[in-house]
Amino acid sequence: MAGFPIDNHTCVSDQTLCSFRAVNGSILAIIGLLGVIFSSLVIYFLARHRIRLANCKSLLIINVAVSDAIVSLLGFIRGLGILDSSLVGAPADQATLSCVIYTICLNGFTNSGIPALLPLTVDRLVAVVFPLRHRFVITKKLCGIMFGLNWFPVLVSLTYSSIGFSLGSVDMEYSVRYHRCVAVGNYSRVEELEEICLLMVPFFLIILMYGVMLWFIVRNKLKCGRFLITASGIILTSLLSYSPSLIANIWNISLGYEISQILTVTLYYINGIVNPMIYVAIHPAAQSYVMRLLMKKKNSEHFPTSSRGMVESGEKNKTGKIMSADIS
Repeated sequence: MAGFPIDNHTCVSDQTLCSFRAVNGSILAIIGLLGVIFSSLVIYFLARHRIRLANCKSLLIINVAVSDAIVSLLGFIRGLGILDSSLVGAPADQATLSCVIYTICLNGFTNSGIPALLPLTVDRLVAVVFPLRHRFVITKKLCGIMFGLNWFPVLVSLTYSSIGFSLGSVDMEYSVRYHRCVAVGNYSRVEELEEICLLMVPFFLIILMYGVMLWFIVRNKLKCGRFLITASGIILTSLLSYSPSLIANIWNISLGYEISQILTVTLYYINGIVNPMIYVAIHPAAQSYVMRLLMKKKNSEHFPTSSRGMVESGEKNKTGKIMSADIS
């Protein structure tokens, strides 16, 4: 029965599919929850300690982490929805207003993953091709413009879907195959346009820019800096996780239920875990911060202290000023 819808009645006749549904939903919920926690820690770490906020490097990572956190939260809810449709506003597999609101947010924010990588890719392209001009080209003002262009289509999608449903021009019904509400009728063409503009075009633009960077690095025998390695790791792993869903949509590939859930759903939401791990693995400042958190927790279990007695994060020099860590 692979490839067929699964509803609550199917469990009576096919225990294997229902067991897979339970395991897959649980794994997706755990991945989503960990993604929210990990991405939020990255945002807190960079924003709290103001590490190189002036030259946009931290802002670029924060932009990606915000997208990962939102997508992970929606993945957590989607995992719960696989376990029980009432948790996504569809009791007895019937769509309600809550299910529609969740679907509008899901369709809007899950498409922010690839566009969020564009500012980071543009920054690294300029740094590789025009290293002497990078600091003058990639300013905080330009970063703000890129972030606005990044999130503007997402907000347009959310606004259009909300207005369309309010006016009755968008109809949605619960899909037992996808475990969420889906748009029916003419609005499905709008979703196809969103996939082209927010997924396919940014995907191939990023690949093109990285091709130019790779050619320039090999031709000029350049050394890769730490931030370029971090950005490349985040971007390339994200593209890999988005690729199955993108390829299935481009070539209209029909996948079985189990394969579809693993490749185009579960894998899609894993960036919230992987990207923070890449950042921590490469940057000593992030590693030190994580170690301090673990040591504080361990010490507090044996020697409880007040919050005022805790050492503030960030190393101090001899003059007593807090030194920001280098993430370049």
